[in-house]
Amino acid sequence: MVLKWNLKPLFVSNDAFYEEIKKIRQLLTNIKQYEKIALDDKTMLAMLNEKWYIKELTNNLLVYGSLRYYQNIKDDERLKMKQIAENFSNQVNVELTFIDRKILALGKEMIDSFLKQNTQLTIYRLSLDNLFRMQEHVQDSQINEVISNNLNDINNQLALYNNILKDIKYGEIEIDGQISEITAATFGKYLALRNRDIRKQVYLTVNRQFQKEEEKFAQILNRLFDDRVQNAQLAGYRSVLEKVLFEENIDSKIIDVLIKTVNDNLYLMQQYLTIKAQLLNIDKPHLYDFSVPIDNNLPIQYSLEEAINIIKKALKPLGNEYLDVFEYLLDGHIDAEISENKHQSITFSWNTYTFMNFQGSYVDLKNLAHEIGHIVNYYLSQKNLPFLYEDSTIFVGEVAAIVNEILLNKYLYDNAQTDEERIFYLSKEIDNFVTSVFKQTMYTELEKDLYNLKLLQPLSVHIVSECYTKLLKKYYGNNVIYDDESGIEWTRLGHIYRWSYYPYKYATGLMIASNVVNALLNDKTLLKEQYIQFLSSGSSMYSLELLKILNIDLTNYNIMENGFNVLRKDIDKLKKILSLRK
Repeated sequence: MVLKWNLKPLFVSNDAFYEEIKKIRQLLTNIKQYEKIALDDKTMLAMLNEKWYIKELTNNLLVYGSLRYYQNIKDDERLKMKQIAENFSNQVNVELTFIDRKILALGKEMIDSFLKQNTQLTIYRLSLDNLFRMQEHVQDSQINEVISNNLNDINNQLALYNNILKDIKYGEIEIDGQISEITAATFGKYLALRNRDIRKQVYLTVNRQFQKEEEKFAQILNRLFDDRVQNAQLAGYRSVLEKVLFEENIDSKIIDVLIKTVNDNLYLMQQYLTIKAQLLNIDKPHLYDFSVPIDNNLPIQYSLEEAINIIKKALKPLGNEYLDVFEYLLDGHIDAEISENKHQSITFSWNTYTFMNFQGSYVDLKNLAHEIGHIVNYYLSQKNLPFLYEDSTIFVGEVAAIVNEILLNKYLYDNAQTDEERIFYLSKEIDNFVTSVFKQTMYTELEKDLYNLKLLQPLSVHIVSECYTKLLKKYYGNNVIYDDESGIEWTRLGHIYRWSYYPYKYATGLMIASNVVNALLNDKTLLKEQYIQFLSSGSSMYSLELLKILNIDLTNYNIMENGFNVLRKDIDKLKKILSLRK
């Protein structure tokens, strides 16, 4: 089975990409006429239609430019196209800001009267309501120009970051008398080996290689945080966190409750890691010991064709409509082939396209199921909604992806033939809690702490490393040996460079997804049709309102604790199986 992208539905050629930029520039010139026109319901409708048409065309440029770059990061022309698309998108957003200011100047009462007069405007109601909700944060053209310049600088800093990752050498190790090069693609595989000496060599070697570039990483991180803090302040927010949450209309208490609930349950993670170390016969574990799967040397490996078939069977509870979309997206929407030219260290989805290097491990299988959740979500929303609402917020989009992970693991566990297999899949589900809840919350704490520190002083290597090490020790506990090199791991946390406050969405996503699967399969309080409705709703409602389609109210914080009840049961199951084997 070959899974590669077909990007021709976006642009048939690079020439078409550049021609589209010319077309959009002309559309930007044309739309400026509305600056001097007095608005009524009809002219406002025409103006908004043109605005969102321009934004849709510009988004296609961004998607195409980025996807082609990740297919071959060694091609300088592709990098140039990606940067052109990003900078042009920022320019378009700045040039269209006059529309928001013009609408706000009319006042909400006048806009509401337009909505009553013209039913065709109804499609823009949520967007317009949200505009007035955020009115105090809409700035004039002079401030927006500074914000745009900062966004361009952010893109430039991210380009520098990506270049370091592209060029950095992970180092070499000796295995059975042979010198082997460590790469971004093989790093995780080496850390999963049973041979502890190799794990130690790889972990320390890679961290030391990144340590050589630590000053560059710190400078980029410091600059990114500078730009983001300044943009938040320019837009009238007290913090970057407030800006991120306000834009999605999410109660800021969710972050504090997440951190507190996770901190209160750290003993569960530490208890499991102790069990894992005992199963691996490790008396004094280091951080590099915990990536080893509890596989009992099972030959667990999947071909791409096997992976697709397994995922299809695992997702059957979601119904035929879901599976039909999955089948459709297999043709040209997933790039999973291994290539040395591709970006090696990331897996992502954008629009209806998924990117990964599928190498056959359980993690690859899980990641593929996860990303399929994203693109099915986008496809259903794209099919049912206009462009301005077709992209789900990350906050609810992660639910669509993690539900797939849970269903996959449940299918594999239920169909396991031996205790060894059951232990493997059960441990994988617990590992998922460690990775998606505990570690992502730790990264959220790190980001929150770094932004607080940034207000007092520049982010130096020492400050970031000390902050990260402190959190490592809090989360992993006193039964772990911490190498000095562990403190430099922050250089490899791409999400704190690329986005603001992204990881917490994985944590809340798993908690919500656990409740969704339970409601679908066990309690029968959620219908497949409701779930499809949720996936088809994009961002046509605020995130917390969307979750109510799933009968989930995140202001009821028992959702978090219910998630930990699932983890407790899993750990108890694991203990029971292990005790019966003694």
